[in-house]
Amino acid sequence: MSRASSLYRLQEIDLALDRARARLLEIDRLMAGSAAVHTARGGHEQSLAALRGGQAAVNDAEHDVAAQRAKLEGAERSLYGGAVRNPKELQDLQADVESLRRHLASLEDRLLEAMLSLEELESTTRQAAEALSHAEATLLAEHASLAAERDQLQVRAETLHGEREAALAGVAEKDLALYARLRESMGGKALVLLKDDSCSACGVGLSASECQIVRNSAEPVRCHQCGRILYAG
Repeated sequence: MSRASSLYRLQEIDLALDRARARLLEIDRLMAGSAAVHTARGGHEQSLAALRGGQAAVNDAEHDVAAQRAKLEGAERSLYGGAVRNPKELQDLQADVESLRRHLASLEDRLLEAMLSLEELESTTRQAAEALSHAEATLLAEHASLAAERDQLQVRAETLHGEREAALAGVAEKDLALYARLRESMGGKALVLLKDDSCSACGVGLSASECQIVRNSAEPVRCHQCGRILYAG
């Protein structure tokens, strides 16, 4: 195996490790939270707050109706109880009773509106709870799939680490140093294939004699334009 081919094999392993690490990071990010669950939970919390407000409005309206009915009953007892005989006082009591009845009717209308609104809020809250439950169930299913994929990737990464250790045994120290520098500066790819007598990274063409050198040289040959190591395959 040539020095370039040893380096190319090492790069294939390193690129596979890069992909595995990147996917593991992505899985960790996905499992850390879900935008759908976050949105559904926010909607559910908002609906619960609105529901509590609606319940308080019904309670207040019921209290006001009960209090007004008690006032009306007291006024009617005074009007019809026979204790008051003065016509003027009876007239005033009659006017009070009519006013109290009108106000009671208004309060009962308000209570009915509050109860109807509460029914709508209860329906909205149920829908929000169902949406949250669905989002959480979906997330759990996704997590199960992601967890299985993560386990597979971790096993794959361990295998690749073992392959990398074996591949390193065939790489000269100076070649490894050059490879490491180029990997860092070239976005992970220190070596590229010589394809159709051209560098497959930058596209620069090579003469027939240059291609022959790439194929036969014991030393790694670098592209004179992009600087990567050329590998004939």
